[in-house]
Amino acid sequence: MNAALLKRKILNAGAIGISYIKLIPNWFRLGKNSIVIDCGANVGHISKMLASTGATIIAFEPDPIAFEKLKKRCGNKKNITLIKKGVWVKDTVLHLYAHKNSTGKETCFTVGSSIIADKNNIDISKTQTIEVIDLVTFMHQLNKKIDIVKLDIEGAEIEILKKIIITETWHLFDRMYVETHETKIPSHIEELRIIKTQLEEKKIRNIKLNWI
Repeated sequence: MNAALLKRKILNAGAIGISYIKLIPNWFRLGKNSIVIDCGANVGHISKMLASTGATIIAFEPDPIAFEKLKKRCGNKKNITLIKKGVWVKDTVLHLYAHKNSTGKETCFTVGSSIIADKNNIDISKTQTIEVIDLVTFMHQLNKKIDIVKLDIEGAEIEILKKIIITETWHLFDRMYVETHETKIPSHIEELRIIKTQLEEKKIRNIKLNWI
């Protein structure tokens, strides 16, 4: 195992552990009438954990390597719906760029796959097309109160957050946990600052940024 692969495995394990710890209070709040949308489900650790509450889980994952592992881990769970698509601000087809260290076989590097071309840990020559859906429209069409939205989509969250704020879609869910990626996408630093200001000015308390 090379150093980059070992480092990635360790980082992934750490992130999963932190995620579990931070989600424990939510685990106790969820039940069979709850709805969770997991955007960027990757290989399904979070989806499987939250599904153990009996909640309905809708898991989006566009990376085909990760999705195969997601199916193996969660495909037999009746309360988990797996969708092989990404989320975005409209329904369309986009390029998905792989992590620069990916050989196209390892699942551990799929956590870095992104539709954002200037993310500094991807390789734009390692690309494929994927389907993405309009997350705001999807949430409206559910026509039900959503308990949790997890948004960890490697840089695509900025545009979605903008749309959520403009359309006041934050009223559709109890809590949204967002992992932002401005450290790997410097162009997002100022945009994120503006979003944080808007969240404060509008007193939007149910969107939690940088949860991992």
